[in-house]
Amino acid sequence: MTKPYRFIPAIGLAVMLAGLVAESSQGVRRREIEIVSAPKPYTAEELRRGLGRSFETTPCSSRRAPAGNIFEALGPDARKLLVHHYEPAWRDIDIVGDYIRRLLDATPETGQVVDHIHWAEGAPVEIIAFVEFQNGERRPMDIGNGYAHFEDLAGCEWWARYLGGERSKWVVRP
Repeated sequence: MTKPYRFIPAIGLAVMLAGLVAESSQGVRRREIEIVSAPKPYTAEELRRGLGRSFETTPCSSRRAPAGNIFEALGPDARKLLVHHYEPAWRDIDIVGDYIRRLLDATPETGQVVDHIHWAEGAPVEIIAFVEFQNGERRPMDIGNGYAHFEDLAGCEWWARYLGGERSKWVVRP
């Protein structure tokens, strides 16, 4: 006769494996980047800046392979996005925040963020923000309607465009 307590470790192992399978199929819940309004005055010249211009701030300390989206490129240390300015067409910070959240997870038309501008048209900056990282450092992020330009913690610049041939995949102002 088999003693029932011999099956207890096997049952525990089965429950643990079932939990791991369920977690991997649902994906691990990732942290959110807090988006806050932090108004700051800008000159008319600063507001005319285009998304194709380099920030020319911090030299890139360690170039890495391009990421699949902005969230991945910013890395796990990105904690907060401080929105300093947005054009009146965006109406309010809630609309701006919703749009930025969509951009963070969206796949650019190139399939990844890239380390150079890859479009010919001029794209005006409509949202000026800074990403705050866990260590307190801040890096710039400029956003247009369907475009993004930002720096990661290493100071590397990245560009992404969310337009392209298939309009259903566009990430633009609501």
